[in-house]
Amino acid sequence: MPVKVSVVVPVYNPGHYIDRCIASILGQSLPADEYETIFVDDGSTDVTPARLDALAAAHSNISVIHQENSGWPGKPRNVGIDAARGEYVFFLDNDDALGPEALERLYATASRTDADIVIGKMAGHGRGVPKNLFRENRDRVTLADAPLLDSLTPHKLFRRAFIERHGLRYPEGRRRLEDHVFVVRAYFLAQSISILADYICYYHFARPDRSNAAHGRFDPSYYYGYVREVIGIVEEHTEPGPFRDSLLQRFARVELLGRLQGRGFLEHPADYREALFAEIKAVVEERIPPTVDQRLAAHFRTTMALVRAGRLDLLVTYAEADLRMHAWATLTTIEWAADEVMQLVLDAGFRDGAASSIGFERVGEEFRLRLPPEFAGVVPDEARRLPRPESVVPALILRRRDDSAELTMPSTSVPRIADGPGGAVAVTYTIETQLLPDLMSAGGLVRDATWDALVRIGFGGLAREARVTIEPATAVRLGRRGLRDGRPVISPDGTGPGNLALRVEIHEPPVAWVHDARRRLLAWLHDAGRLVHGARRVARRAGSRLRARR
Repeated sequence: MPVKVSVVVPVYNPGHYIDRCIASILGQSLPADEYETIFVDDGSTDVTPARLDALAAAHSNISVIHQENSGWPGKPRNVGIDAARGEYVFFLDNDDALGPEALERLYATASRTDADIVIGKMAGHGRGVPKNLFRENRDRVTLADAPLLDSLTPHKLFRRAFIERHGLRYPEGRRRLEDHVFVVRAYFLAQSISILADYICYYHFARPDRSNAAHGRFDPSYYYGYVREVIGIVEEHTEPGPFRDSLLQRFARVELLGRLQGRGFLEHPADYREALFAEIKAVVEERIPPTVDQRLAAHFRTTMALVRAGRLDLLVTYAEADLRMHAWATLTTIEWAADEVMQLVLDAGFRDGAASSIGFERVGEEFRLRLPPEFAGVVPDEARRLPRPESVVPALILRRRDDSAELTMPSTSVPRIADGPGGAVAVTYTIETQLLPDLMSAGGLVRDATWDALVRIGFGGLAREARVTIEPATAVRLGRRGLRDGRPVISPDGTGPGNLALRVEIHEPPVAWVHDARRRLLAWLHDAGRLVHGARRVARRAGSRLRARR
C-alpha cells in the first residue's frame, strides 16, 4: 500500500515522557502499512536512541534517524520531511500524543476536501490550546474567514507535495518561533485548509517539571526579534488595511499584550519587567498601527492604551487587579428527565475580589470596564467599552480529568444585571443544559472516566473558568442513569467539597454480545432438537413401512 501519512517526531532526551507518544503511534486505527513514523533523534544522551532502534527493529513502519544535536526542533523536522514517503506529513512532539483515530480521520478529511493543510482538534493538559477554532468542522477556509492564527504550532497534517512545491522548511538552530514561521507561510500559500473539530486528534501535554522546550524565561530582545520576523511574513503577504489589521491583532493579543498580564508577568523581577515592557512597546510602535487597537476587546484595549502611554506602573496595578477578578458557577438544579436525560440549571458570573479591582459599570445605555481612579486620563472611555451582557454566551464545559479532553455542552443562558453604587453593575447568568448519554460519544471520547464540570466566560476579553460547585441546600438526585450496550452510564459524582463531576461508565458491546450469543445458541439447540425429533419420526415411519412390507 502507498504510504498515506508520514509522522515526523523530533526527539531529544524525552525520558519516559515519550511513552505516551509511542503508544499513540502504535495504537493508530489507520493500517500499519498505510503510515510511517520517522523519529529524528537530535543527539539524545539518555537511553532513548537505543529504545528507538529496538522499536524500529520490531515495526516495519517505524524508522530512526540519528544526528548530532542541533539545539532546537527545526532541523529534526526538516530531516524528517526529506525522509518522508507519505502523501501527507504530520508533525508530532515527543512528549505529546495522538488520538487513536487521528491519522485515519485527518487523512480522510484531507482526501475529501483536497486540503493542503488539515488542522485537527487539540486538547491541552496543562497547555493552552485554541478553543474558538474548533467549534465546528469547516472545509476550505482561509485566513480571511477563520481564526487560523489561533493555531501556530506545527501539529497539523500537511500535503507533502505542497511543502516541496513551495520549499517550506523550518528555520534551524536554537531559536524561537520557528514553527510560527513555517505555519504562517503555509497558511498564506495553501489553496485549501480544513478544520477537523469533532474528534480530538492531538493531546498537548505539559511536563510536571515544566521542561517542555517552549517553557522558560526568554531574553526579550532575542525573542521579539523573532516576533518581528513573523509579523514581517504577514506584512509580506498583505497590504495595509482591515485584513492585515485583523491578522496583526492576534500577535498584539498573544505575543505582546498577553505577556504583560497575569501572574506570570507579576512574578518576573522588576528589572526583567522593565526590559520586557521596553521591547513590547518598541514592537507596538514599529509594527502595530492604532487601527489594530479598535479590533481588540476592552481588556486588551486597556492594556494597549497603557503600553502606548508608557505606563509600566499602571500595567502592574492593572495586572494585580486582574488577578482578583474571578468567575464562579453554582449548580441550582439537577434532575433526571424522560429518556435518560440529565437536566442541569446553574448560575454563573464574575466576582470582584477587592474594592480596588477592575469590574463593570453602566454609563447610560453603555457598559464599560471599571478601573481604579488612577487610570483616568490614561485609558480613554472608548477603550473601556464592553459588549452588552446578552451578547455574551457562557460555555458549560465537561473536562475529562486524566487528559483534559473537553466537551462543550449545548446550552442556553439568560443574563441578569444588578446595579450597585456609583454605576457599578454585577452581571450573572442562568445557564440551562440537557446532557444526553449519547452526547458523551462525541469525538471518540467514550471510555470510563470522570468529567469535571466547569463554566467558561469571556466578557470584554476577560476570560475566566470556574468549577461548578453544589450548594449544600441543593437537592441533588444521585444515581446511575444511562443507556447500555456500549453507550454511557452517567452518575453525578462529587470530587471534593461541593464540586460537580460526572462519572461515566461504559458497558461495552461484548457484554451484549454474550447475551446475544447465548440466545443464538439456545435457538440453535432448539432447532437442532427439532431436527433430531424430525429425524426420529422419519426413522419410525421408515421402520413401520419396512415391517409392513415383510
